[in-house]
Amino acid sequence: MTLRLFLLMVARGATYGAIGPFASVLAIRVGLPVALVGPLAAAGAVLTLLSAQAWGRYGDRLGRRRVLVAAFLLGAPAAAGLAVGALPVFLVAYLLWALASSAYTPLVDSLSLARLGGSRSRFARVRAGATSGYIVSAVAVGAAITFTAAGWAVPGLAAALFAVMAAISVAMRLGSELRTGTGVAAGATGGLWSGVGTEVRRQATFLGGLVLVFSGANAPGIFTGPRVAELGGSGWEIGLATAASALAEVPAYLLLPIILARLGGRRLFILGAFLLGVSGLLSAVAPTPTLVIVARLFFGAGFAWVVVPSLGAIAGAAAPTRQASTTALHFATSAAGSLVVAAAGLPLVGLTGSVSLVLAVAAIGAPVGALIAAQAWPLRGMRAGRA
Repeated sequence: MTLRLFLLMVARGATYGAIGPFASVLAIRVGLPVALVGPLAAAGAVLTLLSAQAWGRYGDRLGRRRVLVAAFLLGAPAAAGLAVGALPVFLVAYLLWALASSAYTPLVDSLSLARLGGSRSRFARVRAGATSGYIVSAVAVGAAITFTAAGWAVPGLAAALFAVMAAISVAMRLGSELRTGTGVAAGATGGLWSGVGTEVRRQATFLGGLVLVFSGANAPGIFTGPRVAELGGSGWEIGLATAASALAEVPAYLLLPIILARLGGRRLFILGAFLLGVSGLLSAVAPTPTLVIVARLFFGAGFAWVVVPSLGAIAGAAAPTRQASTTALHFATSAAGSLVVAAAGLPLVGLTGSVSLVLAVAAIGAPVGALIAAQAWPLRGMRAGRA
């Protein structure tokens, strides 16, 4: 079971890795002004914020695997549209990609946590598969952009291929779920947004802090590509910058059970957020693409140590009928963080003509948000004996 979940994580990571590091630069190359990269990311973040909860609720009601198949099949043509060099087609494809890909993380994470009995330690090892897939995909796509004739069409075409492969992989395990009803939460009834307001109000401080933390995490995701480009870097170096963070994530995930046992989830979460802040500040002041790549190493470890403790805490406090939708709520805080970064990024980029100030401001938000969230850490957390 663990190997199958690991491979599913690899497929998810490869799909994200083909698009994520290059989306902002792709938008600029098809004619979008640099000052509008933030608003485009904001539009994608709004769509992700709204759709992630619906995907999660459908996962609870209909079964996570069948909903994942639908989402991957929707994502494939959307990704292919990103390879078309026309701005109107790119914009539509970008928004469709945001809609489809908002299902991948919450549903795969929820499925994995459920199959692993809620163990954060085992989940951390499985989630390393997503990072591994991301590394290989980002480096391979970055190299293909620079060294092949296909050039900047590669990210969209590669993501489409990986999405189809992921859909086939999930569909191969779908038969048992259809026969037995496994994966459908008993009693998961009501509307798609049923209980969301109550959950948000109950954990408002914790979720608000997470939004600030993910603002610090997502600013590099949106602006590292443009930052490397404005320093004179190539597509190959953009891929390397992303791969560097993912490369640091793998040992961070593998070491997480040991560190978690010593520090506990809350303090590990705070440490991770401070590493995100260090990464953002270094990227902002880096004079060369090489130093941006080095800064991303801090990001990788910080991201791993933020995501697993916070996701484990919020999932452990969720009702059995709301596992996927509560995981989606955690993912929605990431989308809200992207929205904050994008909204702040427009005036800052317009003011300075550079993305470095956006990275610096967002970096400060990560540790501040962690200190806020830590004061309202979900009380139940993971159940005893499931470290």
